[in-house]
Amino acid sequence: MKYFVTLLWIVLSTSLAFSQTIVHTVHWEKGVNKKVVKEWTGSLDKVSTVSSTTYIKKKVGGKDKLHRKGHRDVIVWIPKDTDLTKDFIAVMWFHGHYGYVPQRTFEDRTLKQFVPLVGSKNFVVVIPEMPWSVHTSTPTKRNSLLWLKPGDFMNFVSQVESVLLNHVESGASDVTRTKSRLGKIDYRVVGHSAGGSTIKRLGITGDLCKLNPSIVVWSDSSYGLWLQNAWDGCLGESNILVKVFVQKWLSPWKRTTAFLGQFQDMPDNLKFYVKNKGWSHKLIGNNIVRLSDLLGETK
Repeated sequence: MKYFVTLLWIVLSTSLAFSQTIVHTVHWEKGVNKKVVKEWTGSLDKVSTVSSTTYIKKKVGGKDKLHRKGHRDVIVWIPKDTDLTKDFIAVMWFHGHYGYVPQRTFEDRTLKQFVPLVGSKNFVVVIPEMPWSVHTSTPTKRNSLLWLKPGDFMNFVSQVESVLLNHVESGASDVTRTKSRLGKIDYRVVGHSAGGSTIKRLGITGDLCKLNPSIVVWSDSSYGLWLQNAWDGCLGESNILVKVFVQKWLSPWKRTTAFLGQFQDMPDNLKFYVKNKGWSHKLIGNNIVRLSDLLGETK
């Protein structure tokens, strides 16, 4: 049996022109990291100007002896305006080292980038906790060491889709109350920094191509042979749009440049973007949604 606790709070936003009520509802499963619950709700209160529902659950396959709670979690954020019975975008966000923290992961990297798009785009954001989160004893280690076997990641995807379907069936949103089915899901994947090692892993197992996202974005994350490994796995044989963003002169730029040397002609589905002076690793991550047109048309 699953146990859930719900936290709901109301923020009143008043100006000379209008008065707006913002309602944040957060459900969390028994056994999740309460610090994550507290920090996520605090980030919502600080950053989000739109009503939403969040589900925080113990991630399927997330048992972890090196985690302070013995298990990694997942955050599923659903803006109130999102209609899950229509076609919608589901963003999979893979964070970097020392991630799953309020300012960097929850605020600068996700909420500040996605909140302004609510209303104009129909989407949800999924943030699985990585083995290098700040809540583990390995915040800079264990790159790519998750979802190791074919099918592991797809089991996680099934968990996420179950959360979304339950949200629809619960009538949690006015726009989804009349139907009890999910629309077609258009997955989009982002790996920032060490999150690129997760893309590498999913390319090797083939689960990335089973998911078949319309776009995969490397956010200054093509370290080592990660891009090469993902490409040699299933990515190179797919039609998935791949966008690689790097800061010039640093390791991801060097590695991507070497990777591209194997092609006489750039594959049609592979795009390479070099950010020059003024663009740091941090700024790329904080602006990657706009830079990559993540929620835009991909065909």
